[in-house]
Amino acid sequence: MMDLSKCVAIGGELGTSASKFCCDETIVLFSSVIGDALSERMEKSWRMMNRSSDNRWIKNLAIFDENRGAWRYVGAMTRSSEKTNWFTHKGLIQNYDDAFLSIKAGLFLLNLEMEKKGRPLEEVGFGFGITVRHGENVLENFLSYMKEHLSAEGEKKLIVIKAKNVATGEVREISVQLDFSVMQYQAYGAYMALLFSKFKMDVYNTYVIDVGHGTWIKLPIIDNEADINLADSITEGIYTITKNISETIFESSQQKFKIPEQRIMQRLPLRDFKIEIPGVGVYDFSRLLARESQYMGDRIMDYVAQDITALSQKGQTIEYFTIIGGGAHLLYDTLKTKIGAFFGWPENIMDERVIHP
Repeated sequence: MMDLSKCVAIGGELGTSASKFCCDETIVLFSSVIGDALSERMEKSWRMMNRSSDNRWIKNLAIFDENRGAWRYVGAMTRSSEKTNWFTHKGLIQNYDDAFLSIKAGLFLLNLEMEKKGRPLEEVGFGFGITVRHGENVLENFLSYMKEHLSAEGEKKLIVIKAKNVATGEVREISVQLDFSVMQYQAYGAYMALLFSKFKMDVYNTYVIDVGHGTWIKLPIIDNEADINLADSITEGIYTITKNISETIFESSQQKFKIPEQRIMQRLPLRDFKIEIPGVGVYDFSRLLARESQYMGDRIMDYVAQDITALSQKGQTIEYFTIIGGGAHLLYDTLKTKIGAFFGWPENIMDERVIHP
């Protein structure tokens, strides 16, 4: 048996808009985009002209790509890249090399945070989520790709990460021992959290709705396993809502004022639904948000209802629902009401069966 007493659990996922990596309560998040680096001469010129006081690694990160023999900018630093690629598109990994670099970036940034706590990452077990749309073959292939690109030191398997802070020119190299790695479909972790906490290790059929930025995932868990035939990643998310709000404001102002979706997005977690339009004043988009949330809730519920019907035809039922993801705070109440109406549940049953994240 492998001695895992010093092994630290790490979780990671490549989201449509943001990649997330966590260790216990520590989380790092960066944009899911990678890009070509400037030439060494151009980078030096950029550094001389850079007037930003933000020299944090997460805002100025480059990771060395062993396959290409070149630096690649990650996240915010891709603002200086001539060509950029998103790690995923419509829920699918675009390039294994880039996806592996994203894992290196996430581990490096997470290690920086853990170092501040006196707990640098030395020996880890890594759990990684990818969307159900990939299927089992891609999941296995990417896991094999990762294993092939590890370094060896005796029996130890290492992820060697060479990183550069482009703003300061500092280069660091770290090695993280990888004791084991597992991959699972995104949103399955929410079910596992319920299994260990609310369910107390009893198995209940659970339907997970994960509302993200650019996609939302439906993942029915039947008898402790993901139902791959029904699971899917749909290319619609919070970005759809903010884009529609932005377009409505633009059209209602006779195409005079275009509010970037990002400005609307930034206000949602704060529940601040007012935005200033230069020369006009403050615009309250709360009614637009409520309307768009209802529309999206209706579309999600259409999928859910179809899945419930398909499961019932096989003699299977869903006992719990949970709504998670960055858009859960917007759509939870709407979806809870719609699920309750579908089953004819009273309020107390809805409170029990539709679990808030």
